[in-house]
Amino acid sequence: MSRASILILLGILNVFVPFSGLPMSIRALFAVIVGACVFSIGLSFRSQEAHVAKSRVESAGTDPVVPGQAEISPKAPGHEPHKLSSI
Repeated sequence: MSRASILILLGILNVFVPFSGLPMSIRALFAVIVGACVFSIGLSFRSQEAHVAKSRVESAGTDPVVPGQAEISPKAPGHEPHKLSSI
């Protein structure tokens, strides 16, 4: 069973537990266990995604591009940036 299928199954079980007739203490314990399982599966998805991205970067031989960070090009010698004059 894949991790995605397990997440779907845990979600379905979590929806039906309040209607199961189980005592509140068992329902609370079940909620903690399901939450821990969902957390660990989500963490494994994220670490696998990071590992795949890292291996792609290493195989391409380039530096990773950080989202939200603009590329900085080297300045040519003697080139001064334009300064805005105050109005």
